[in-house]
Amino acid sequence: MRFILACVVLVAAPQVPAPVSGVVVDGSTQSPIAGARILLARTDGPLTQSVVVYADDQRRFAASNVPPGAYRIFADDPGYLRTERSAPVIIRAGGPAARVSLALTPLAVIAGRVLSDRGDPAPKIWVRAWAGERLAAEAQTNDLGEYRVFGLAPGSYTLSAERYLGPSIDGTRYVIPTPPCPDCPGEGRGMQALSNLLTQGAFIDPRVIAGRAYPPVFFPAATERAGAVPIELAPGQQVGGIVIRLIPR
Repeated sequence: MRFILACVVLVAAPQVPAPVSGVVVDGSTQSPIAGARILLARTDGPLTQSVVVYADDQRRFAASNVPPGAYRIFADDPGYLRTERSAPVIIRAGGPAARVSLALTPLAVIAGRVLSDRGDPAPKIWVRAWAGERLAAEAQTNDLGEYRVFGLAPGSYTLSAERYLGPSIDGTRYVIPTPPCPDCPGEGRGMQALSNLLTQGAFIDPRVIAGRAYPPVFFPAATERAGAVPIELAPGQQVGGIVIRLIPR
Protein backbone atom coordinates (compact mmCIF):
# COMPACT_ATOMS: atom_id res chain seq x y z
CA MET A 1 0.00 0.00 0.00
CA ARG A 2 1.31 3.37 -0.94
CA PHE A 3 0.58 6.63 0.82
CA ILE A 4 0.72 9.82 -1.17
CA LEU A 5 1.32 12.99 0.78
CA ALA A 6 -0.17 16.11 -0.71
CA CYS A 7 1.17 19.53 0.18
CA VAL A 8 -1.08 22.53 -0.18
CA VAL A 9 0.63 25.91 -0.42
CA LEU A 10 -1.44 28.98 0.36
CA VAL A 11 -0.31 32.04 -1.49
CA ALA A 12 -1.32 35.37 -0.01
CA ALA A 13 -2.97 37.76 -2.38
CA PRO A 14 -0.58 40.49 -3.46
CA GLN A 15 -0.98 43.81 -1.68
CA VAL A 16 -1.46 46.07 -4.68
CA PRO A 17 -0.71 49.74 -3.88
CA ALA A 18 -3.31 52.40 -4.58
CA PRO A 19 -3.05 56.13 -5.34
CA VAL A 20 -3.97 58.98 -3.01
CA SER A 21 -4.38 62.56 -4.20
CA GLY A 22 -5.86 65.80 -3.00
CA VAL A 23 -5.48 69.52 -2.41
CA VAL A 24 -4.15 71.67 0.42
CA VAL A 25 -5.16 75.33 0.76
CA ASP A 26 -5.00 78.33 3.06
CA GLY A 27 -8.12 78.04 5.18
CA SER A 28 -8.64 81.82 5.21
CA THR A 29 -8.05 82.70 1.56
CA GLN A 30 -8.39 79.30 -0.17
CA SER A 31 -5.14 80.09 -1.99
CA PRO A 32 -2.65 77.29 -2.77
CA ILE A 33 0.11 76.45 -0.29
CA ALA A 34 2.95 75.43 -2.58
CA GLY A 35 5.43 73.12 -0.89
CA ALA A 36 3.13 72.12 1.96
CA ARG A 37 4.14 68.73 3.34
CA ILE A 38 1.57 65.96 3.59
CA LEU A 39 2.21 62.93 5.79
CA LEU A 40 0.24 59.71 5.42
CA ALA A 41 1.04 57.98 8.73
CA ARG A 42 0.34 54.23 8.72
CA THR A 43 -1.61 53.17 11.83
CA ASP A 44 -2.15 49.44 11.25
CA GLY A 45 1.24 48.42 9.94
CA PRO A 46 4.93 49.32 9.87
CA LEU A 47 5.61 53.02 10.34
CA THR A 48 8.16 52.68 7.55
CA GLN A 49 5.23 52.33 5.15
CA SER A 50 4.18 55.90 5.89
CA VAL A 51 4.31 58.22 2.90
CA VAL A 52 5.39 61.87 2.57
CA VAL A 53 4.48 64.04 -0.44
CA TYR A 54 4.48 67.78 -1.19
CA ALA A 55 1.89 70.09 -2.73
CA ASP A 56 2.70 71.73 -6.05
CA ASP A 57 2.10 75.34 -7.14
CA GLN A 58 -1.50 74.50 -7.97
CA ARG A 59 -2.16 73.20 -4.40
CA ARG A 60 -2.35 69.58 -5.59
CA PHE A 61 -0.50 66.59 -4.15
CA ALA A 62 -0.42 62.94 -5.18
CA ALA A 63 1.09 59.66 -3.98
CA SER A 64 0.86 56.91 -6.58
CA ASN A 65 1.92 53.79 -4.67
CA VAL A 66 0.46 53.77 -1.17
CA PRO A 67 0.43 50.32 0.50
CA PRO A 68 -3.07 49.17 1.55
CA GLY A 69 -3.95 50.03 5.14
CA ALA A 70 -5.28 52.73 7.46
CA TYR A 71 -3.63 56.16 7.48
CA ARG A 72 -3.86 59.34 9.50
CA ILE A 73 -3.23 62.31 7.23
CA PHE A 74 -1.42 65.45 8.37
CA ALA A 75 -0.39 68.61 6.53
CA ASP A 76 2.02 71.29 7.66
CA ASP A 77 3.93 74.30 6.39
CA PRO A 78 6.17 76.77 8.29
CA GLY A 79 3.56 79.55 8.15
CA TYR A 80 0.60 77.41 9.17
CA LEU A 81 -0.81 75.41 12.05
CA ARG A 82 -0.29 71.68 11.51
CA THR A 83 -3.61 70.09 10.59
CA GLU A 84 -4.89 66.52 10.71
CA ARG A 85 -7.74 65.23 8.58
CA SER A 86 -10.79 64.61 10.75
CA ALA A 87 -10.96 60.89 9.94
CA PRO A 88 -8.36 58.30 8.87
CA VAL A 89 -8.28 57.14 5.27
CA ILE A 90 -8.53 53.45 4.40
CA ILE A 91 -6.50 52.44 1.34
CA ARG A 92 -7.72 49.20 -0.23
CA ALA A 93 -5.55 46.98 -2.42
CA GLY A 94 -6.02 47.98 -6.03
CA GLY A 95 -8.91 50.20 -5.00
CA PRO A 96 -9.95 53.53 -6.50
CA ALA A 97 -7.89 56.64 -5.81
CA ALA A 98 -8.57 58.24 -2.44
CA ARG A 99 -9.11 62.00 -2.63
CA VAL A 100 -8.36 64.26 0.32
CA SER A 101 -8.86 67.99 0.96
CA LEU A 102 -6.98 69.85 3.70
CA ALA A 103 -7.28 73.49 4.79
CA LEU A 104 -4.50 74.96 6.94
CA THR A 105 -4.89 77.79 9.44
CA PRO A 106 -2.31 80.59 8.92
CA LEU A 107 -0.21 81.44 11.98
CA ALA A 108 -0.11 84.91 13.51
CA VAL A 109 2.66 87.32 14.55
CA ILE A 110 3.21 89.88 17.32
CA ALA A 111 5.98 92.43 16.72
CA GLY A 112 7.29 95.60 18.32
CA ARG A 113 10.14 96.98 20.44
CA VAL A 114 11.51 96.70 23.96
CA LEU A 115 12.99 99.78 25.64
CA SER A 116 15.22 100.02 28.67
CA ASP A 117 14.06 101.87 31.78
CA ARG A 118 15.86 104.92 30.31
CA GLY A 119 13.97 104.66 27.02
CA ASP A 120 16.86 103.27 24.97
CA PRO A 121 16.53 100.24 22.65
CA ALA A 122 17.04 97.08 24.73
CA PRO A 123 18.88 94.29 22.87
CA LYS A 124 18.94 90.60 23.78
CA ILE A 125 15.66 90.72 25.68
CA TRP A 126 13.44 87.64 25.77
CA VAL A 127 9.93 88.46 24.58
CA ARG A 128 7.47 85.67 25.30
CA ALA A 129 3.87 85.05 24.25
CA TRP A 130 1.81 83.17 26.83
CA ALA A 131 -1.45 81.29 26.32
CA GLY A 132 -2.63 81.38 29.91
CA GLU A 133 0.43 80.13 31.82
CA ARG A 134 1.73 78.07 28.89
CA LEU A 135 4.66 79.44 26.91
CA ALA A 136 3.51 79.51 23.28
CA ALA A 137 6.50 81.17 21.56
CA GLU A 138 9.46 83.41 22.28
CA ALA A 139 11.99 85.59 20.50
CA GLN A 140 14.94 87.86 21.35
CA THR A 141 15.24 91.52 20.50
CA ASN A 142 17.90 92.67 18.05
CA ASP A 143 20.33 95.58 18.50
CA LEU A 144 17.48 98.04 17.84
CA GLY A 145 15.30 96.48 20.51
CA GLU A 146 13.01 95.02 17.85
CA TYR A 147 11.33 91.64 18.22
CA ARG A 148 9.04 89.42 16.18
CA VAL A 149 7.23 86.55 17.90
CA PHE A 150 5.85 84.29 15.17
CA GLY A 151 4.22 80.88 14.79
CA LEU A 152 1.20 81.75 16.94
CA ALA A 153 -2.11 79.94 16.55
CA PRO A 154 -5.25 82.12 16.64
CA GLY A 155 -6.22 82.96 20.21
CA SER A 156 -5.56 85.22 23.19
CA TYR A 157 -2.02 85.90 24.43
CA THR A 158 -0.25 87.90 27.10
CA LEU A 159 3.18 89.23 26.23
CA SER A 160 6.17 89.53 28.56
CA ALA A 161 9.67 90.96 28.22
CA GLU A 162 12.55 89.89 30.42
CA ARG A 163 16.30 90.34 30.40
CA TYR A 164 18.48 87.30 29.86
CA LEU A 165 19.10 85.73 33.27
CA GLY A 166 22.07 87.31 34.99
CA PRO A 167 24.91 85.38 36.63
CA SER A 168 24.56 84.38 40.26
CA ILE A 169 26.30 82.58 43.10
CA ASP A 170 24.75 79.34 44.32
CA GLY A 171 26.63 78.24 47.42
CA THR A 172 30.17 77.49 46.24
CA ARG A 173 29.30 77.65 42.54
CA TYR A 174 29.30 80.53 40.07
CA VAL A 175 26.24 80.13 37.81
CA ILE A 176 26.36 81.53 34.29
CA PRO A 177 23.29 81.47 32.02
CA THR A 178 23.93 79.80 28.68
CA PRO A 179 22.01 79.82 25.39
CA PRO A 180 19.20 77.25 25.18
CA CYS A 181 19.53 74.20 23.00
CA PRO A 182 17.92 74.45 19.54
CA ASP A 183 14.12 74.70 19.91
CA CYS A 184 14.40 74.65 23.74
CA PRO A 185 12.54 77.44 25.58
CA GLY A 186 14.27 79.60 28.17
CA GLU A 187 17.95 79.63 29.14
CA GLY A 188 20.42 76.99 30.20
CA ARG A 189 22.84 77.06 33.15
CA GLY A 190 26.60 76.62 33.26
CA MET A 191 28.42 76.20 36.60
CA GLN A 192 31.99 76.70 37.79
CA ALA A 193 33.60 76.30 41.19
CA LEU A 194 33.79 79.76 42.78
CA SER A 195 37.07 78.89 44.55
CA ASN A 196 38.77 78.20 41.22
CA LEU A 197 37.64 81.51 39.76
CA LEU A 198 38.91 83.46 42.78
CA THR A 199 42.26 81.63 42.72
CA GLN A 200 42.71 82.29 39.02
CA GLY A 201 41.64 85.91 39.28
CA ALA A 202 38.98 85.28 36.64
CA PHE A 203 36.32 87.85 35.76
CA ILE A 204 33.17 87.79 37.87
CA ASP A 205 30.22 89.74 36.51
CA PRO A 206 29.53 92.86 38.65
CA ARG A 207 25.81 92.11 38.55
CA VAL A 208 26.46 89.33 41.07
CA ILE A 209 27.56 91.97 43.58
CA ALA A 210 25.34 94.89 42.56
CA GLY A 211 22.20 92.81 42.85
CA ARG A 212 20.16 94.99 40.47
CA ALA A 213 17.39 92.97 38.87
CA TYR A 214 14.78 93.57 36.21
CA PRO A 215 11.50 91.76 36.77
CA PRO A 216 9.56 90.50 33.78
CA VAL A 217 7.22 93.14 32.39
CA PHE A 218 3.84 92.10 31.03
CA PHE A 219 2.36 94.29 28.31
CA PRO A 220 1.58 97.09 28.69
CA ALA A 221 3.43 97.82 31.97
CA ALA A 222 2.64 95.24 34.66
CA THR A 223 5.08 93.23 36.74
CA GLU A 224 2.48 90.56 37.45
CA ARG A 225 0.68 88.36 34.94
CA ALA A 226 -2.69 89.40 36.40
CA GLY A 227 -2.10 92.97 35.22
CA ALA A 228 -1.41 92.04 31.60
CA VAL A 229 -3.69 93.19 28.79
CA PRO A 230 -4.32 90.25 26.43
CA ILE A 231 -3.68 90.51 22.70
CA GLU A 232 -6.28 88.77 20.52
CA LEU A 233 -5.02 87.19 17.31
CA ALA A 234 -7.09 86.13 14.32
CA PRO A 235 -5.76 83.56 11.80
CA GLY A 236 -2.76 85.03 9.98
CA GLN A 237 -3.02 88.39 11.75
CA GLN A 238 0.15 90.46 12.25
CA VAL A 239 -0.05 92.81 15.21
CA GLY A 240 2.78 95.35 15.28
CA GLY A 241 3.88 98.32 17.31
CA ILE A 242 3.68 96.61 20.69
CA VAL A 243 6.19 98.48 22.90
CA ILE A 244 7.26 97.22 26.32
CA ARG A 245 9.47 99.23 28.67
CA LEU A 246 11.60 97.44 31.24
CA ILE A 247 11.23 98.32 34.93
CA PRO A 248 14.16 98.07 37.38
CA ARG A 249 13.58 96.85 40.90
